[in-house]
Order: sequence, then structure tokens, then C-alpha cells
Amino acid sequence: MADIKQQLEALRPEIDEIVRIAGTPGLSLGVIHQGKPIHTAHFGRRNADDAAPCTDNTIHSLCSLTKLVTVAAVAKLVYEGVLQWDKPVREYLPVFRLRQDELGIKATLKDLLCMRTGLTAANSLLTLQDNEPLMKAGETTGLATYLPTAKPYGQFLYSQWNYSLVGDIVKEVTGTSIFDYIQENIFGPLNMSRSSFSYLQDLDDDVAHTHCTHDDGTASRKPDATSGLFANGAGAGGGARSSVKDYMTFLQAILHAYKHQTTKGVDVTPGSIFPLMREVFTAQVGFGPPGRSGIENAAYCMGLYRTRLPGYLSIASPNYYYTLGMKRLAPYGETLAGTDVYHHSGLALGHQGALFVVPSTESAVVAFTNSQPLMDPSDFVAQLVLSKLLGPPPSLDFVKLAKLARTITLDNYKVLENLVSKGKTDVPPTKPLSAYQGDFYNAIHNFVFSVSVNGGGLNVRVQRGKTNFDLLPYDGDTFYWRVNREEEMCEKGMWGFMYKDWHLFRFEINSHGEVEKLLWKHDPYLASPEAFTKTPNYQAYARL
Repeated sequence: MADIKQQLEALRPEIDEIVRIAGTPGLSLGVIHQGKPIHTAHFGRRNADDAAPCTDNTIHSLCSLTKLVTVAAVAKLVYEGVLQWDKPVREYLPVFRLRQDELGIKATLKDLLCMRTGLTAANSLLTLQDNEPLMKAGETTGLATYLPTAKPYGQFLYSQWNYSLVGDIVKEVTGTSIFDYIQENIFGPLNMSRSSFSYLQDLDDDVAHTHCTHDDGTASRKPDATSGLFANGAGAGGGARSSVKDYMTFLQAILHAYKHQTTKGVDVTPGSIFPLMREVFTAQVGFGPPGRSGIENAAYCMGLYRTRLPGYLSIASPNYYYTLGMKRLAPYGETLAGTDVYHHSGLALGHQGALFVVPSTESAVVAFTNSQPLMDPSDFVAQLVLSKLLGPPPSLDFVKLAKLARTITLDNYKVLENLVSKGKTDVPPTKPLSAYQGDFYNAIHNFVFSVSVNGGGLNVRVQRGKTNFDLLPYDGDTFYWRVNREEEMCEKGMWGFMYKDWHLFRFEINSHGEVEKLLWKHDPYLASPEAFTKTPNYQAYARL
């Protein structure tokens, strides 16, 4: 064990370089091996405007590493008979019966937890800019009954809305929010005093705040996510905050329970608060279509991905799906064939994290960062550390890959900028700019875009809040906002979606010559843009 600790300490120069390449203020790292915490380390600084480093107790956003915490809570409720894995969602949430598609009829609690409902991602309906919450409390279930599916029911599609519904189910059945339940039944019993779903930033100095990373690699502060955002849909899947020390306490307890229950063939471990861990770690859905899902090699369990080595451990990270992909990333673990690695990435506006768990060696590695960086350092740092636990040295040069990922990130924006620019024409809007003004609502009238004239273009304000876009004429009745990473990431604190239609707002004119609809493809998984209908004016009512 002493030799492994020395090897981990020797990684500091490489990790420092990855952190520098990414442009994140700092990174916190925790390591468990053979069931025991063996190493923590901190790199860079806690905040860009604060020379103090992170500590074992620094509060970070868990982002989607929250999902395993939520799954553990639900497993406890299932074991106690309060919930059932295979009970349909519609039986827990009556409003969900409005859905008459296969998802609405068949989807179960377990389907939500393992991401096989087919619900589209629709992150933009939760927040778009600077972590401003866009949904009102209690509206997530109603909106989920209306959200389209992007894949058939039963196939894997990662969507935050699945866990939003899980939170709604817990509240409906127990009368207690998922946040309070986790606080009382997980954080409390494990003495995780630095963990909560609360807005702790104003109450504690030892917090890794939200940042963006500029194109030149420097970082600056951005608004932190509020508890309001997590209460309104994002909490069960990404709203927990914790420290490296606390989260290692959680992982150690999970690993202990899983080992005992697997070895003994039982569902509960004496003295443990975590039952049904074998079910939690069971692969539920592969990533391919029916008949060739590939579940035996790569799958989603509940709150965890599972990859059987050799495989691509970055599959849930922007390092994979935004930059490098299979073409540039070699499979991890060529000499470790058959080893199962469970993992998850965390991504929020201004935070990233990575988790890797190997039950066969009772090992876990967790890394937290606090920026939207130029590449995902938590992913590569955690894999680098994992290689020291599993051996032999990896075939992947993570520093070299980090440099490549950073270059591709910046190049991708140039490619997208060129693609959007090529579609711009000299065809002017068919109507005076004032004709496009008004409020445009979604189908269930709980999401609105307010359009007004702004100089030679338009301004679109979302949900009458601070979130807004300045639009310029693009092609007739289509308007756009320019591709600019600095503006998107650092001025507005936005998601870094890399597709052309993300930048285009198109208006439809009805048979009376009036602007009737606004169309925007806010979700890359949507087959076509969502239509938002303008509130009728008095003249329109007069014709009815």
C-alpha cells in the first residue's frame, strides 16, 4: 500500500499540467483502495480570485455524481416496501397518465433510474444561462408528460428529466422531498457534515465556486447555482454538494455493502444503510438498438455506467462526445480484460466531476473541478490515478490527450461559426421587426419566450427572467445569435452545444400574414425544432 501511495504522489506534475491545460482554477482528488481511503490531493486554487487551495473539506458541486446518492436512497425505500422498482410511473404520479404513448403506459421507476425511457434531454428547459432556474416548483411532472421521446421506450438515452421524475415520485409517496430524505437517511447517518442540497455558498468560506474558463486558459467567477434550481427539477440528478472527504465516506460504505451482499448472496448488510446494492450495480440497458445493445460490454446500471475492460471510460465525458471520441481515444485496460469498471461523469454550468469504481479491488477514484474548462480534467486525472491502482501503466498519454482535447474544443467553435455563417443570406425578414414581437408559449403554456425589437434585430427573453438572446436577421424569417465561445461560456454561462440549429430561431407566418409561431431546436436530440405559439392579439380573437 505504501508503494501505491508513493506512486500517487508522483503523479502531481502530470496532474498539475492537465489542470493547467484545462484552465480550471483547481481540482480535488480522492482515492479508495482495498476498501480504505488512501489518498487525497488538491491542485491549483479553490477559486480564481482566492490563492487558498482546496482542502479535503472544500464543498464542491457533485453534478451528476448525485445520481448514485439518489439511487442509494431509492434502493432503501424499495427495500422498506415504500417503493417498487417495477411499478409504473403513472401509478405513482397520476398526471403522468396523460401520456398515452408506450413510455407513459409502461415506464417504471427502474426505467427512470437506468435511463431507458427514451425521454429527450431538454436541459435548456431547466436552465440556459448563469444557472438561472427556468421552471417553477412542482411543474416538472407536468412538463415531463409533454416532453417528446428521442428514442423508443426501452433504449438508453441520458436525460436529467428521468431523475426529476424520481424526485417527484419520492415526494408524492413519502410526503418528503428527496433532498430531505437523503439528508436524514444518508448524509446524517454517515456524518457527512459537508454534504447537502442547500445553498451553502453564503454560509461557508471553504467553497469551490462556479467559474468559466476563457479561451486563453484563464478563469473567472460566475453565479453559483441556487437551491431554487435544484428544487425545480435538477436536484435529484445533479443538485448535491459535498467534499472529497464526505463523498469518499459515501463510496466506502457503498463498496463495503456491495462486497458483502455479492459475496453472501443477500440484499442487506448488517450495520449498513445501503441495501439492494447488487441490483444497483446490475447492468440494465446497453447503448445500442434492440438485438445488439452491447450490454455485456458497455451499459448503464442505476446511477452508474458499467464498462467491461478493455473499453472507453470517457464515454460519459465531454472528452469523448465533444472532442476525442473513438477515433482518438484508445480503449482503456487492454491488459485488464474482463474487469468491470463502474463510472460516471458530472457536468453542470461551471462544474465538472468524475467517478470510477472497481468493486473487484474495492477501489474508487473521485475528482472534482469548478469550471467549464477547455477540456474535462476530472475525467483524465481520475483515469490516470485509476491506472496506478489497477496497473500496469496505461497506453494512454493523458497529458497529450488533454492538449489535443483543448485544441479541438477551440477548433470546434471555429468550425461551427463557419457552418452557421455559410447559411446566412441577404434575404431580409418578410415582416417589420415589430411584427415578431410578443409572447410565444409551449404547448402546455408554462414556458414562454418574450420577443421584442432590439436595434436592427430582436431580443428573446426566456421565462421573463434574466436569460435572453440578442438575435440578428439570418435568412428571411429566421434569426440567429452568433457563435462565440467567450460570449456563450463566460459572458452568459451557457451550455456548450455544438450544432447549427442551436443558434437559429425561425418564425412561422400564418395564412393571415401574421407571425404565429417561434421554432427553436433547443435540444440536439429533437427530430425537429419545438414550436412555441404566439399569444393571439385582439385582431386574431375578433376573427374567431
